Amino acid sequence: MLACLVIARPSAARETRIVDARTLLVEGVYRLGAHVDFDFNDTLNDALQNGVPLLIELRIEVLRERGWLWPELIAELRQRFKLEYHALSRRYLVQSFSTGGQQSFATLSEALDNIGNIYDLPLIDAQLLNPTQRYLVRMRADIDVEALPTPVRLWAYLGSEWSLKSKWYEWPLVP
Repeated sequence: MLACLVIARPSAARETRIVDARTLLVEGVYRLGAHVDFDFNDTLNDALQNGVPLLIELRIEVLRERGWLWPELIAELRQRFKLEYHALSRRYLVQSFSTGGQQSFATLSEALDNIGNIYDLPLIDAQLLNPTQRYLVRMRADIDVEALPTPVRLWAYLGSEWSLKSKWYEWPLVP
């Protein structure tokens, strides 16, 4: 298995994008809806096919904008998912660390759609925000390199083909 990963042909990292994200105030709590468009390259596909589980993390931050200083972090939320492929069943398994639930999918595309479609996620209580201040929400997706098996981690640090990091997607949060 590791030999396949070591001699894997280099392939450029593709762009994972957050296509749409929005917040909505429901019963005093801001809730998040978003869609992440994952684009796995050949290296990540090969790793999954060879039994390497990938930990995908969605990082969401609420920031208070300040005039002359950098924004202040008000709240941070991380959604983590373990994605793995089982060769015997030919199924992709997605485990949510926040709910503890696990789902099975026939294709990688279905599994990534499940991870990337965020619906009605509680973000922050409205009472924690000052209506006279300006706030910003930002989000990004990434693979947690530290969660990779130790022999694979070295290759992940050395090669950009292991990167899945999206750019920060930002939008205003109006209290």
